[in-house]
Order: sequence, then C-alpha cells, then structure tokens
Amino acid sequence: MGEFINYKITTSDAILEKAFVIARREGIDALTIRKLATECGIAVGSVYNYFANKEAVVAACRSLFWGEILKDQEKLVRPGMGFTDFLTQYYSFMAIRLAQDDNSWLRVMDQSTMHSVQKLFSEVLANDSRINGSIWNLELTPDNFVEHVRANLLALLQAGERDCRFYIFLLEHLLYER
Repeated sequence: MGEFINYKITTSDAILEKAFVIARREGIDALTIRKLATECGIAVGSVYNYFANKEAVVAACRSLFWGEILKDQEKLVRPGMGFTDFLTQYYSFMAIRLAQDDNSWLRVMDQSTMHSVQKLFSEVLANDSRINGSIWNLELTPDNFVEHVRANLLALLQAGERDCRFYIFLLEHLLYER
C-alpha cells in the first residue's frame, strides 16, 4: 500500500486570518512571513503561493483593520450631531480601538482610508448648523480644515494622548459664535 501523506489544505483567506490575528496580537510591525507560516502550520514557501511578499500580507491586514474601523466609525454619526461632539466621540472610539491593538496601525493607514475619514468628517461638518459660516474664506476652506483636523487627531492618537479636549476647545472657539 502507498504511504498516506497528510497535506495541509489552506486558502489565502485562512492565511490572512492568521496574519490578522498575529498583527492584532503583536502589532503590524511584528508580522513576519516565518511567524505566519509557523502559525498556519505550513512551510514558509507556501505563504508565497498566496501572497507575493510580506508587503502584500501587510496590505491585506491593513485593509481588514481599517475596513472594520471605517464601518464602525460611521455608527458614531447621529442626525443633528455637532462637529466637535462627533470629533470627541471619534477620538475616544479610536483611542479605545488602538489601546486594544497597537498604534502602529496608524502608520500603515493608506490614502484611501484617510480619504474616507476626511469624507466622513466633511459630512458631519456640513451638517452642523451651528457653525459660523463666515469663518470660511480662500485660506480656510471646509476641505483644508477637515484635512487639518484629521491629521491633528491622528497625531494626538499616535502620541498616546488620552483625550483631545484642548484641541476640541480650540475648534469650538473657531467654529461656533459665542
């Protein structure tokens, strides 16, 4: 009789699932092809049958992580919500999510994700009827304002700031008439 060989059947989705577990547990920077192969119980070379290189695995993990974040952050928006109220909730939401995982996810945020965050911020800003519309001019437009806010909130998160109250205080003084 022939010898029975136990072939490990795997898929790119199964490998990606393990990669995502490693990245969430240890941080995206700790993900290696060798560690992934060990976790999957397959040879290192087998990973390359499904992903061209480590960057491809990282990109797939990044898409999963930020896809979850984008889907969840949209749930923060409520009709009639003020822009700064939204930003306060957004910051708390992101701080909690990153505390569960790792700040290294901020470094791997891609342009598409940044654009989606800015789009959400723009929608909330546009729907805030309390904003003093006279603040907008050629230098300070809603678009460059939202880009500034996104960049600064992410910088605060990356720096490990516990809250963004001071920044929100400044934004409120700019946006709302007193």
